Order: sequence, then C-alpha cells, then structure tokens
Amino acid sequence: MTTDEQMNAAERNQTVITLVWFLGLTTLFASVAYYFVIEHGLRRYYVSFLMWTPALAALATCKIRAVDYSTLGWRWPSGRWIAAGYLLPLLYAAVAYALIWGGGFGGLIDPKFVKEVSYFLGLANWSEGATIAFGVLMFGTVGMIWHLATALGEEMGWRGFLTPTLMRLMSFPLASLAVGLIWALWHLPIIFWTKYNAGPNDIELQFLNYTLMTVGMSFILTYLRVRSDSLWPAVILHASHNIYVLTIMQQMTIQYKETWRYAGEFGFILPLVILAVGLYFWWRYQGEEKAAKVVS
Repeated sequence: MTTDEQMNAAERNQTVITLVWFLGLTTLFASVAYYFVIEHGLRRYYVSFLMWTPALAALATCKIRAVDYSTLGWRWPSGRWIAAGYLLPLLYAAVAYALIWGGGFGGLIDPKFVKEVSYFLGLANWSEGATIAFGVLMFGTVGMIWHLATALGEEMGWRGFLTPTLMRLMSFPLASLAVGLIWALWHLPIIFWTKYNAGPNDIELQFLNYTLMTVGMSFILTYLRVRSDSLWPAVILHASHNIYVLTIMQQMTIQYKETWRYAGEFGFILPLVILAVGLYFWWRYQGEEKAAKVVS
C-alpha cells in the first residue's frame, strides 16, 4: 500500500469513527425525547426537543472529534437557492394534491379547516375564500418562523453534518439513500407508538410510504446542500414542506374512509411525487458532473 493509499485509508477510518459518534449520540439524545413524546403525547415542546436531537448530536460530535463547526454549512447562499428551498415543496405538494383531489381520493375543502383558520386568526365574518387566502399567506410567511426554528434542528444534523460526511465515503445517490433511510428510522418510534401517523391501520405500509418520501426528499436536499454549499436551503425546504403539506394542503383535504391510503405523508401519492422529483435531481447532478469533467 502506497503512502497516499495509507493516508486515504486512515482518513476513511477517521470519517467512519466520526459517523459512529454522530449516530450514537443522535440515538442517545433522541431516546430521551422519544420517552417524553411517547409517554406524554405530541406536545410542541417535546416534539421540538426531538427535532433538535440531530443538531445536538452534530454539535457534540464536532466538539469531540475536533470538526470545524463551519463545515455545517452556515454560509448564506444566493437568492436562487433560497427560492428553490421555499418553492419546491409548494410545487410538489400542488402536484400531489391535485392528483388526490382530482382523483376523488380526498375532498376539497374541509369546512373544519376553514373554521379553525378563522378562529386561529380571528377572521370572524370573513368569506371562505378570503379566510383560506389570508390563512395561506400568514402560514406561508409568519408561520415560517417557528417551522424554521424546528427544521434547523433536524437539518443541522442530517444535511449540515451527516450528508457531507457520508459524501466523503460514498457517491451522491448512496449518500442520499443512506440519509433518507436514517431519517425514516429516526421517525419510526413516533410513527409506530404515537399518533404521528394516519391512524392505526397498516402502520407498516404507512412507514414504507413515509420512507419513500424521506428518501426522495433526501435526494433533493443533498443536491441543494452540495450545490449551494449551505445548510439554509435545506432548512427552508424542510420548513416550507411542513407548512404547505402538513399545515395547509393535508388539513384542507376532506378525509373519506380510504383517504389515508392516498393523501399526506403516509399515503402513497405524495411520497411517489417527491421520489420522482428526487430522482430528477439525481439525474441533474449526474449531468452536471459529466459536464464539469468535459470542461476540465
């Protein structure tokens, strides 16, 4: 083995050790959060704590392994990456829910959603259309503040630390797949043992659909992380997804008996749409890499 090969092997070993530290600490911190979420319910403070466990693990691993905190991707990118992070969930959610509503798998618009938005924002005597329009505006702007704060906790770990670390060991698709699977497994306890699901029916199928979604999102988020060299587009996309999918489109969908099989993060339509978008970004990444090699 040459000196360069020995150095490369040593670097890979150190990277693997760093990954073990991160995954071990994430498991440790998340286990504490799982206890509170499972025992006391999906209360905002416990859920926020859980969402920050990957960040705590990333920061602790950086300290223990002497990794520069700047590698987490704090640089603010150009506006096009910020726009991409915000708009992509709106686009793929619009496609998925157009299929759900248009196909009759779920109805539009749930009167309960209008009533709750009216009450929450104090919009008594507003028309249904005005209430929905103003609600979407407020959730998509002011609502980003809380969602950014919680999404930052997850993304510091998954995209800030884990993604670039894995990409020192493996290719774009393998790193994206690995992060997506780890992300899904991190959600497994709350999907199986809390009400963070679409109901008690076919939990295994729901988890499979959710895993397809996290893998698809992982391909998108890996692309944004690598190309922007920043954590922030991933944070914004994560927050935007939680707003447009969980807070708006899913909530305004009338739930029929079998809607859970098709709609939301646990039905199959949204995960498949997101997976298709993720595969597009993989294809785009490969094309850009080939073009870069030709130029060089």
